[in-house]
Amino acid sequence: MRKLKFGVFLAILAIMVAMPATIAFARVGQIGFFGGITEGVRLPLTTDILLTQPNTGNAGNFTARNLVYKEMLWLGGGEPVEFEGLIDIIVTNTRGRNASEEAGTRTVRYIIRPSAMTAAGVSLNRNILFNVNWHRVGNQIVETYTVASWTETQIINGQTFTIDATRSGHQISVIRDITPGVTYYRGDVSMEAVFNTTGGSVTHMVIGEIYGFESAWAATETHRLNGIVIAPTWQMQYQLVPSVAVSKELEYSQNEPTLISFFGNYREITHNQSGLNYLITVMPNQFYGQPTAGRTTIRNFNRFEQLIAPNLTAFRGHPAYQDVRRLYAMQIIDVRTTPPEFFPLDQAINRAEFFTMLARAIKLPVDDALLNPPAPRNNRPVQVNLLFPDLWPNRWDYAFLRAVNDAGIAVGRGDGHFHPDLPITRQEAYVTTLRSLGLSILGLDIPIAPFADSHNIAYWAMNDINAAARIGLISPDENGNLHPQQYMTRAQAVALINHLLEYMRHELLQDYTENIINFMN
Repeated sequence: MRKLKFGVFLAILAIMVAMPATIAFARVGQIGFFGGITEGVRLPLTTDILLTQPNTGNAGNFTARNLVYKEMLWLGGGEPVEFEGLIDIIVTNTRGRNASEEAGTRTVRYIIRPSAMTAAGVSLNRNILFNVNWHRVGNQIVETYTVASWTETQIINGQTFTIDATRSGHQISVIRDITPGVTYYRGDVSMEAVFNTTGGSVTHMVIGEIYGFESAWAATETHRLNGIVIAPTWQMQYQLVPSVAVSKELEYSQNEPTLISFFGNYREITHNQSGLNYLITVMPNQFYGQPTAGRTTIRNFNRFEQLIAPNLTAFRGHPAYQDVRRLYAMQIIDVRTTPPEFFPLDQAINRAEFFTMLARAIKLPVDDALLNPPAPRNNRPVQVNLLFPDLWPNRWDYAFLRAVNDAGIAVGRGDGHFHPDLPITRQEAYVTTLRSLGLSILGLDIPIAPFADSHNIAYWAMNDINAAARIGLISPDENGNLHPQQYMTRAQAVALINHLLEYMRHELLQDYTENIINFMN
């Protein structure tokens, strides 16, 4: 066991859920910063995403109202009391949604109040407004929350506790790293709240850490908090781990009636799940004994959206059939621009095809202005400033290719050209897939890639391929080879994209829930 900063030895907590995954446009602080949990900000359905482009930069303009909220109230005399109510999270953001902005401010207000589910004799009314100052350095954003106003009243077993805002403080500092496909963040929280009550005052102090990420297929936020409550005649120390996981999964559903015009379709299931675990020790001596452990959760119903399973009879029997059908269902491959008959799976995939699939898979924002190329004038194409001489805006995939280049995922081949229609090599595909996760740093401390033919890996690809192998995104064949210089087939490409989505759905989510809690041991 690990010793708490407050001096008490506490046992490790077991945490909830390894969950499937979904698109992460949840926001930092979606469970608040008070040791409670919400049901989680719901993720957009596929139809929602197709209708609107996700925000980038210092996004934060979201308002979540009437979320179910649970929190343990610690002031009542040595035994925590569970509060269930509602929370509103209201964010105003005057600047910062444009990635060119370097600094700005916004406000975040948390309003917590009782609901019909609140137990008799228990009440919590909290209205706290944070000023958030932020600044950007490259792809990283540093945010500092300070209290602008704070009112709070707790009622526990008939006793009223009122915040003394002049003697209380609450600060949060968060750093976010915005990569093409995932935004990672970590932060610290520090609170000292003084409550006035009959017979004196009670001080509640909390310090802890915040970890989370947002992606197109999963989002989670986990806090690891140490708290102490000091009252005139007793004190309590506790360890608390609140967590929320938001996810989306894809399942194929076969139709049961025989006399129906289609065999079945995909069902996209969106999950929200939250839980918090705690372990407490109370003093003085008459309360000693084994530390008290507890857990509470918020159960949530699933949302469903039906997705079309296109008729891909030409691919039936192919080993990549399930992979390609899933990508068509999610419109990562668009049947309108890429009909199945023009997508032979055993032929090499070109760079433009692969990069377009990758951009759609991670929901990389594209410039709407680039989706519709300028119309010719006097039967001549409109002159534009070309990023590459072989990449013209009259291509239907131009906006996606510009997006992957602007995001640093894919560049030309060193000769000043993009070569969109040349076949992509396996090492190019692996490198760009890894870069979409922003995890290149994980390859820095691996001197040699774990492949028998690692000598064939180009020097510029070695680091990213090391990282991709380390996280299990790629693996050698039965002979230990990677074949980095070979061209990638479409079948291999759709399998790789699906593997990327599964990694975002599962492995990342597990690392930010169970693995964080295990680290406490």
